[in-house]
Amino acid sequence: MDYKPTTNSSWVWRRICRVKQEMLPGYANGPWEVQGKEFSTAGCYEWLKGSKPKVPWARLIWNAWVVPKHQFLGWLFARGALRTNDKLVQYGMDIDDHCYLCAQATEGEDHLFFECAFSKRVGVQAVVVWGAMYHIWQERNRCRIDGAITRPGKCSEQIIEEVKARIRGRDFQHMTKAEINWLSQKNLYVMVA
Repeated sequence: MDYKPTTNSSWVWRRICRVKQEMLPGYANGPWEVQGKEFSTAGCYEWLKGSKPKVPWARLIWNAWVVPKHQFLGWLFARGALRTNDKLVQYGMDIDDHCYLCAQATEGEDHLFFECAFSKRVGVQAVVVWGAMYHIWQERNRCRIDGAITRPGKCSEQIIEEVKARIRGRDFQHMTKAEINWLSQKNLYVMVA
């Protein structure tokens, strides 16, 4: 339990060891003793998670309007958890941190989704924001692996069709002031009916 990874250990192993350190207080006197309960994955998750305030972006992402695969990417973005090149370099990976889509700047979340010439041509508005982010991320990965980029117009068409298909048959849900404020802080343009 006292093991510490060396500085030349892989970032994955260092992360696993960090989780072990976070869980140590639950084993303070031998077996798992959190809230007088036996160990369970769900109980451990709840204990590690702790009580957190509700985030203003939750309903913007986790609602019936947004396509599920777009929700997941939106959730990663809202948490700042996308593994963009700038973060991979910070984790110690030996890669070029440039943007695969424009090769003009360091690839970070703000650049990739809001500043990159490619993302500006795709367009970002209302519910489409999560779809645009999803497809920009897919194009970034396709470019990284295959070295090819889909034209932005085709990317926009795919987003519009997916969002239209999702919205058909759904009732409009009004956004709260906190949700609108969160989107404004991210410089996202929101159309509220």
